[in-house]
Amino acid sequence: MARPQKRRCICSVPEVTGFLPQGCEARDSVNLTYDEYEVIRLLDYLQMTQEECAGRMDISRTTVTRIYNEARRKMADMLINGKELTIGGGDVTVCTEMRPECAGEEHCCHRQKGLRFGWRETETAAPEDRDAGSRQRGKEKR
Repeated sequence: MARPQKRRCICSVPEVTGFLPQGCEARDSVNLTYDEYEVIRLLDYLQMTQEECAGRMDISRTTVTRIYNEARRKMADMLINGKELTIGGGDVTVCTEMRPECAGEEHCCHRQKGLRFGWRETETAAPEDRDAGSRQRGKEKR
């Protein structure tokens, strides 16, 4: 029996949730999950090493590599084939407190109070049903 997937810790849910191609009709769509988005953000935008990214997301370096390769494959498919890109879903949690490494972080959830709750695509519990320690949000959008 396979080991259950560990939830990935991300700093915040992105404000931009999609992109459309210009010059043609979108032929299809590609979905980039929140953990794939976070890996791209940490490795390419913030230029962290895979080890630093793994530490920030509380996952192994090999998992970062696998997520990164899948995200790059999806982005290449979107660019080459003129597909719409959507960002959303996945089994993630947003960090629960300001960490020292987030001190200068522009996208930290503690700077963007509206994005403090994580996202778990498989759960749709109403906010009043969640306990105070839980940082999950169902499919409903604010």
